Order: sequence, then C-alpha cells, then structure tokens
Amino acid sequence: MNAVRRTGIGIWLFLGFSGIGIGCFSVLDNFYFRSLGYSVAVIGALTATFNISLAVAELPSAVVFDRRSHWAAIQIGNAIRLVGLVLFFLALGPVGDFLGEGLAGIGAAAMSGTSVAYMLNRLGAVDSHERRRVMGFSVALGAATSLAGGALGLAGYAIAPRMIWGLGALWIAVAGVVFFVGRPRTSTVASRQVEPLNAYVRGLIDVGRHPRAWLAITADAALVGPLLLWQLRLGATDISAVFLGFAVMKVAGLLGGQLLGHRRVGTRVLLACLAGNIVSVVGFAAANEVAVIVGFFGIHVLLQIAVSVYCRSELHAVVDDSRRAGASSVVSLLGSLVSGIAALVVGHIADASGALPAMIPSITLYATVAVLTITTARTQQR
Repeated sequence: MNAVRRTGIGIWLFLGFSGIGIGCFSVLDNFYFRSLGYSVAVIGALTATFNISLAVAELPSAVVFDRRSHWAAIQIGNAIRLVGLVLFFLALGPVGDFLGEGLAGIGAAAMSGTSVAYMLNRLGAVDSHERRRVMGFSVALGAATSLAGGALGLAGYAIAPRMIWGLGALWIAVAGVVFFVGRPRTSTVASRQVEPLNAYVRGLIDVGRHPRAWLAITADAALVGPLLLWQLRLGATDISAVFLGFAVMKVAGLLGGQLLGHRRVGTRVLLACLAGNIVSVVGFAAANEVAVIVGFFGIHVLLQIAVSVYCRSELHAVVDDSRRAGASSVVSLLGSLVSGIAALVVGHIADASGALPAMIPSITLYATVAVLTITTARTQQR
C-alpha cells in the first residue's frame, strides 16, 4: 500500500485493466492463428514481426519520452496497440494480421520501459529489496488480471473466435481512459531534469554493453520456445486444456513474481532456477499427457518470471532515474531482436522436427544466462 500511495493509483489501475485486455487475446492468440490455417512457421513469423517492429521503435520512442513525459508515452503506446487489436478483430487476412502485429509492436515499444520507469521514479530512492518487491507485485498484478481476462476471452471465443481481439481492444481502451482521468498532477524528477542528448545516448549505449543488461535480455528471450508452442500443444487435445494451461501459467506468474522478491538472492539460487528452467522446458516438449505438459509448463513460467524479475531489478540498480525508461527500452530492443530471431528458428524447427528440438533456442539462452551470472559474480569478487 505504501508503494501505491507513492506512485499513485492511476498506474496500477492502468496495469490492471491492461492485464484484463491482454488476457482476453493471449489465452488463445496462437490457437486462433492456427485455426486460420497458418503453419507454426507463419505463427513464428507473426511473433517475429511483433518483436522486430518493437525493436525498431524502441530507442526512438525512449529518447523522446524519457526527455518529455512517461505518462504520454504510456498513453500513445496504448492507443497504437489498440489500433493493432482492432485490425485483428476486423479479420482482414494475412496482410492485416502482419500489420496488426507491427502496430502492436510499435505500441508496446512506446510503453515497454515507461510503465516501469514511471513506477520506480515515483517510488524514489529505495533499496534493491523494495525495488524487487514493487516489480514483483506489478508482475503478480498482471498475472492475476490477465487470468480474469483469459476467462472472458475463452467465453468470447466460444461465441466468435475473433471476439478475443474485440474484448481485448475494449479493455485496453478502458485502461487508457482510466489512466487519463488519473493522470499525475506533478512531474517526476526525471521529467524535469534533461541532460544533453549526446550524454543521454552515450549513457544508453553503456547500458546496452553492461553485463546486467544482457542478463535481463537473455532471461526474457529464453521464454520464446514454450510461449510459441504451449497453445498448439494443448489445443491439439481440447480447447479447455488451453485455458487450463493459461490458468496455470498465470498462477505460476503470481508465484514467480514473488519468489525472489522478498529475499536476498545469491548466485547459487539463481543458477538453481536456471537449471530448473532447462529441465522444465525439456519436460514440457517431451511429454504427451496434458497434465504433465501443463505441470512442466507451470514450473517453467514460475522459474522464468522469478529469474526475469531478479535480472531486471539488478539492471535498475545501476541505472539513473533520468534514463530509466531508455535503459528499459534498450534492454527490450535487444531482447526483442533476440526473441524475434529465436521465434523464427523455433517455428521452422517445430514444423520440421517437432516440439523437443524446437526447445534448443530456449535452452541455449538459459545456458547463456547461467554463464553471464557466473562471469558477473567472479568479476564482482575480484
């Protein structure tokens, strides 16, 4: 509650309503595309389109909005994402779907780093424990509200499959209105103090080179394999199994957002989580029973969210308020490029060889996080 008082309730309501909207379509989006006759490779290309457009738009939007208004960045990004969802709802065919992914990516770019920056800058000077706790709570809020949205999306899909996009657009619009009404009356320090552009850009380049940035980049991108395939694996049996997987994913997200947020974490704990992720993605891809697939998927999401929250918190510990949104966007930009490439690879491998070989990109990325963790720990010891 202290964090809510310090950041203002508007951002939390925005995140909550956005979570409902995202849940409406994310419960069945790849399953929907598969029902249109798209191959896994095409679905991977759609995912890559989102990630690549996000990457292209990330840095320009961060430079503009870190130096102007985080609030405006969130609103503009939300509006562009809304247009993308409307295009999906109109069902204009492959061209419309790829355009929708592109607009959704641009919209996400305009707001990807800003919501975190908005919260942390208004939170003020706090220790790493408090920062992880707030970031973990935001993840948990997103998981809880998107679970509610997933139930709405499932009901809408039963009426008409494209209703998942219509319902999502409705709640995204509500989130924008609520955040507009609850807009802040005072500026944050970061929005008033503007450093020279050259210094700002050099600072962002330094962030992109920082080992902690690459911890966050690889940790976020490692989710790509299971994220692309979980609906297709479970949907092959029954659509209710897809919602079961979605519910387990969101509950795991709730737990994962808190797992490492309330305690001090050493290298061994993080490495154990990474090892658990590798085991769980293998189990997810190799299993045939719905319960086993869902179980491994849930374990993977729980551990992946925990690792991601930890890595992003460690990154923000070395970032100034004046470029916090830009730093998040640099990480998101690089992570989107890695995820986009990995999504193309996963889609082609899945079509050619099946689910288990398609996990190779995720396993490689988790191994990379482990290597970076060990290397960073040894460097700090020296």
